[in-house]
Amino acid sequence: MRAGHPAATDQARLLAQRLAALEEGPIRARAAARALSGLAPASGASLVAAALQRAAAGQEEPAASIGQALLAPDPELSYDALAAVYTAAVEAGLDDVRQLLLSAPPRLAWQEPRDRADARLARLTLGHKKALARRPGDPDLLARLAAEAEPAVVGELLRNPRLTEELVVRIAARRPCRPETLRCLQDDRRWRTRPALARAIAHNPYAEPSLVVKLLPRLSPRELSDLAGDGALHWLVRALASRLAPGGAPAAARSS
Repeated sequence: MRAGHPAATDQARLLAQRLAALEEGPIRARAAARALSGLAPASGASLVAAALQRAAAGQEEPAASIGQALLAPDPELSYDALAAVYTAAVEAGLDDVRQLLLSAPPRLAWQEPRDRADARLARLTLGHKKALARRPGDPDLLARLAAEAEPAVVGELLRNPRLTEELVVRIAARRPCRPETLRCLQDDRRWRTRPALARAIAHNPYAEPSLVVKLLPRLSPRELSDLAGDGALHWLVRALASRLAPGGAPAAARSS
């Protein structure tokens, strides 16, 4: 059952209606995971393809919730189940679905900077930095800690009520940046639905493609077109953004 098959299209439409009645976030993601896990692999692949077609037409559900479910799979949406959907997508020629499920390294590999920009923080232990990140104190200090983007410190920063969206986006846009830091930001319940965060992660070449492609259904047509033309990004991200953009612009050229 291909993406254009009426049954797949109807399934995507009905799933979108069910998801719309649920709270956005983990609850919707779990519902999407249950829907996907309850289908045969070929039908599951077709459902995801139909969901991506809806996203390309400006209707982000259920693709956004499916993407969130794939970021943090529910126990019932096992690795074996996803592997079976991937295989079915390959056999059916559903490239968008294959790319959505594919794991690949970031476009740029993160390396520890030789020089620390903040000499004062460089002298502190990781434990001391984590303690400072939890403290509801000086916004400037929080900004300096955010600039280092160490995953363990960022995890503590995310618990700080003084943390602002501006700082979160600044962390996500930082280059170089550890891939695990970007995933940590996207996993946070307070920030993961923020469009500005999704944009910053999507444009960061240090982000894992498997993370970025699951955020694409949440982005606007203009943002998708920008991503498709961004030569700094992984070819997989550019290709899928191109297909989701209005008119299905030609896929970005593959590059390493």
